[in-house]
Amino acid sequence: MVEDDDDIRRLLEVVLAQEGYVVSASATGADGLAALERRPPDLALVDVGLPDMEGYDVVRAARSRVAGHIVMLSARSQDSDARQGLEAGADAYLTKPFRPRQLREALREIVTRPVTSGGSGPSASG
Repeated sequence: MVEDDDDIRRLLEVVLAQEGYVVSASATGADGLAALERRPPDLALVDVGLPDMEGYDVVRAARSRVAGHIVMLSARSQDSDARQGLEAGADAYLTKPFRPRQLREALREIVTRPVTSGGSGPSASG
């Protein structure tokens, strides 16, 4: 997971651990890409607004390295933001704020779908 907000990062760590994921968390895009390189995940959550780069750039760079699902999670809720995330290669674009139970349900549904191979066929939801 790549999320710069400490509180949200901790909450996501708990939510993902409850779902059985082994969680690796990064606060910057550069750290997140390095972690993805070391250990490609089954599921990556990427925030759009990061301190060192846009999450869209992280997704573009990660898409060729990550065989699993990539989900963008952001407070940016415009259709254009979601479209940009999906075009970058995300499998889904979810918006903040979120309820943990709803996020778990959304992630369960997302991981049952085929993985995006270049930005086609994913979904956006809020």
